[in-house]
Amino acid sequence: MEMNNEKLQKFIDAVNDEIEIKVSEMLSDAEEQKKEILAEAERESEEYADRHFNIGSKKNENRYVRDISRAELEMKKAVLQHREELTAKIFDVVEKRLLKYHDDPKYVDMLIKNLLLMHVSDGSEIFLSPDDMKYADTLKKAVRAENVTFSPDEKIRLGGLSVYKKEKGTISDKTFDLAVEEQKRSFANSNAFAQ
Repeated sequence: MEMNNEKLQKFIDAVNDEIEIKVSEMLSDAEEQKKEILAEAERESEEYADRHFNIGSKKNENRYVRDISRAELEMKKAVLQHREELTAKIFDVVEKRLLKYHDDPKYVDMLIKNLLLMHVSDGSEIFLSPDDMKYADTLKKAVRAENVTFSPDEKIRLGGLSVYKKEKGTISDKTFDLAVEEQKRSFANSNAFAQ
C-alpha cells in the first residue's frame, strides 16, 4: 500500500515538475511579449508626442493623454488574455495526463487504496466516471462493507471516485476533477503570472 502511495506521489511530482518547466517557459515568453508590447507602446507614444508636442494646444494634450491611457489599457488587456491562455494550456496538459493515467494498471490500485482510506460503510453509494464503471466489480471485492452500490456520474470526467455515505448523509470526493478545480483556483489566487 505504501508503494502505491510512493508511485502516486512520484506521478504527481513528475506532473508538477513538468508543469513548473512549462510555466517557466511560458512566463519567459509572456515576459518577452510584455516587453515588446511596452516598447511598441512607448515608441508609438514618443512618435505621437513628437508630432503633436509643438502644437501645444490643450485639446491635443488631452488627446495625447487619452491615447496613452488607451494604449496602456490595451496592453494590460493583452497581457491578461495571454495569462489566461497560458493557464488554460497548462491545465489542458494536466487533464490529458490524468486521462492517460486511466490506462495504467496503477490507476485501479489507486482507486482501491482511496476506497480503503475512505472507510466505506454499509449501504454507501460509490460514484465513478462512466468509463470507470468497468472497474466496479474489482472495487466491490476490495470494499469491506455490505450493500455497496456503484453508479456512473457524468460529472466525473478525469477519474477518481466519490462516496455517498447514506447513514451520515456525507459525500467524500476523491475525484481528479475536484483536485484539478482546486488547483486552478489555487493557481489563479497565487497570481503565478504576476508582473
